[in-house]
Amino acid sequence: MVVLTIDDLLPAPHFRERHERRIAAPPAAVWDAVQDLRLGDLALSRALMGIRLLPAQLAGRTEASRMVEGRLLDEGPVAVLASDPDHAVLGGGVMQPWRLTGGDEPPELDAPALQAFAEPGWVKVGFDLVIEPSGRGSRLSTETRITATDPRTRARFGLYWLVIRLGSGLIRRDMLRAVARRAEAA
Repeated sequence: MVVLTIDDLLPAPHFRERHERRIAAPPAAVWDAVQDLRLGDLALSRALMGIRLLPAQLAGRTEASRMVEGRLLDEGPVAVLASDPDHAVLGGGVMQPWRLTGGDEPPELDAPALQAFAEPGWVKVGFDLVIEPSGRGSRLSTETRITATDPRTRARFGLYWLVIRLGSGLIRRDMLRAVARRAEAA
């Protein structure tokens, strides 16, 4: 079982977003579909991320292209911190997404280090994917939480959030739809 939940990781976020979808497949099939999910498989998400990552790619930051090609849980914007097979995965890290080319190289942090991280100029990001049995199928939910490390960063990220929130929600719904398609086909 996941020892750490998103509530433990970022209990009082400044920004959050949550989505869920019922899937006509057992939790194990949903888990397999989550594990195989690639951002490159998602047309809408790929287009939105392509637009967002263009400045970083033009600046020569090669990690931007890896995100599109690899498995989301391996190459996504933050590391997986904990998982409970067939039930949940928790990821998190720090970033500076409001900066045009993605900001400074973030430190690699485990869960306790992320919880304690307080260096000004960063946002702490956490996400989860939680699979629960629901009738003859499953319910897959995802939540993203963001906590700024200082008031100035919170204001900067708040402006960025106003611009990208709609796209962020579309990406999450696109992910849930793709997982459902793959799990229901299995």
